[in-house]
Amino acid sequence: MTRPRAWKTQLAAFAHTAGLEVTVCHFPPGTSTWNTIEHRLFSRISTNWRGCPLTPEVVVNTIGATTTRTGLTVHAEFDPGAYPTGIVVPDDVMATLALTAHDWHRQWNYTLRPQPPAPAVVPRYEERTQPDDRAPDWLHHPTITGMNPGGFAALLASVERYILDHPPISLHHMHARQRILRRGPLSLSDRLLVTVIRHRGKTQHQALTRLLGAPSGAVGDAIHEMTSVLAGLDRRIPPAPITAAAAQNLTNLIDKSNIKP
Repeated sequence: MTRPRAWKTQLAAFAHTAGLEVTVCHFPPGTSTWNTIEHRLFSRISTNWRGCPLTPEVVVNTIGATTTRTGLTVHAEFDPGAYPTGIVVPDDVMATLALTAHDWHRQWNYTLRPQPPAPAVVPRYEERTQPDDRAPDWLHHPTITGMNPGGFAALLASVERYILDHPPISLHHMHARQRILRRGPLSLSDRLLVTVIRHRGKTQHQALTRLLGAPSGAVGDAIHEMTSVLAGLDRRIPPAPITAAAAQNLTNLIDKSNIKP
């Protein structure tokens, strides 16, 4: 528990809410045998468990029914709360925590003061180093995107605001944390565009990669990220009446005179 950032940020929030100064002293690695709970409690729970399948009810009832002749009693109840995994706490958030490390083994011992963290300064997208748009203009045609230029611009603004308001998290699996970084070889506009086209026309990743001249895997990562963002905005991209799996299918949907070589 010394390394997880989510633990420290949530504990800092508790210290602020409760108005308490919280001091944490972790057991050093490899010293769990010093923990008397493992000797007094866990062994008794294992005895009561007796190899039964560990369903939530069995776990709660087994722990709650644990007693000893010396007077040990245990209270246990089921927590129905949902706790998302893979939360990534950025460096700028960690820097705002009111955390003071102790002089003695500072990585294991620290104190969190009851004060709100300083607001993190989040630069807007236009203030960051963003790659240039790669998508040709004709890919923004209303027949392909299902929306006029003003509608796409409004959706792009909503996506940008949503990303700035939500820290990057792993939404699906453990490897997603390394992929959802809000940066990469594609601009935000291109990432949204390929996602819209993919949802509308079932266009293949390889076709979109060739049209944008993007590195391998960039389109797939963009669609993975933007799909989660659109879900967070409760914005569904309806499928087009006709699928366009290949690049030629896309060009066939619009007037060829509008396509610039």
